[in-house]
Amino acid sequence: MGEKMRTKKSGMNYLVPILISGLMLMFIFAVGCTPNNAGDAKAKGSNQLRIGSLPIEDNLPILVALQNGYFAAENLDVQLIPFQSPVESQSAFQSGELDGMVTDMLIAALLRSSGEDLRITSLTLGATPAEGRFAIVASPQSNIFSPSDLKGKSIGISTNSIIEYVTDGLLEEAGLKPSDVEKIVTPKIPVRIEMLLSNQIDAITVPDPHVSYVVAEGAKVIAEDTQGENLTQAVLIMTNKTLDTKKESMVRFYKAYTQAVEDINSAPEEYRELLLKNVNIPPKIADTYQVQHYSKPQLPAEKEVNKVLTWLKNKNLLKNEVTYEGLIQKGLY
Repeated sequence: MGEKMRTKKSGMNYLVPILISGLMLMFIFAVGCTPNNAGDAKAKGSNQLRIGSLPIEDNLPILVALQNGYFAAENLDVQLIPFQSPVESQSAFQSGELDGMVTDMLIAALLRSSGEDLRITSLTLGATPAEGRFAIVASPQSNIFSPSDLKGKSIGISTNSIIEYVTDGLLEEAGLKPSDVEKIVTPKIPVRIEMLLSNQIDAITVPDPHVSYVVAEGAKVIAEDTQGENLTQAVLIMTNKTLDTKKESMVRFYKAYTQAVEDINSAPEEYRELLLKNVNIPPKIADTYQVQHYSKPQLPAEKEVNKVLTWLKNKNLLKNEVTYEGLIQKGLY
């Protein structure tokens, strides 16, 4: 029995080093793998860009870059997150759910003024007046045929917005004051259009494709921003956190974006189906609506940004001072 006990004890002594060695190998394996996994996760995160937007024309270069694999070729995971209202997209941006957002310069300036740490990285539409048309259109049954006829008439707008900014700018270009018209606050574009076509209001201000739609229904374009001053510019804004931690990804993003712009401008009709699938274009004008011309990535001019800032200041809408240099991000392309 003593011999059995010695044998059993010797066996246990033999197993101890094996168990210890196995545990050490498991520990080494775990320690060796953890940094790589963490590194892979970090790398994946640094290559991911979540961008929010409404279903608007501005998105087409991003959609083309996704479809044609240009972002993938740059090792980027770009996600275009759709929202149905500006309030929803702004809320997601402010809560940190997004790296960036397609919006207009007024919203960019207002968010910056309210303390959001963001920068405009490029225009999406509006590098020239012809890109991204906005217009004041009159009811089919109205007796309005020129900007001077708008005096004393009602215009449907959304207040403190790019729509009101364009309305004021177009009126001033025509020699009128904003106070010469009666502004009817109608935030929702479909309601605005319905009021116009049912002759409940004299005129409205809307962007394309809504301009094209109401014209197809008999409305009249009275003033538009495709000539004269460049009033409307859409932009891509990004959080400073993203620009600090993913700057190289943003450089690659705009490389892919530029390829997509070149594709669209060289063969716009090839991307009509993609546009119709992702943008709210009324069926009545879907076959005839022209695909926009898109400019390569570029920052808005200081003059145009300052005009927006001045308008916002005059309406006491800026909570804090905003400057051109504090609003833009250079060095990405």
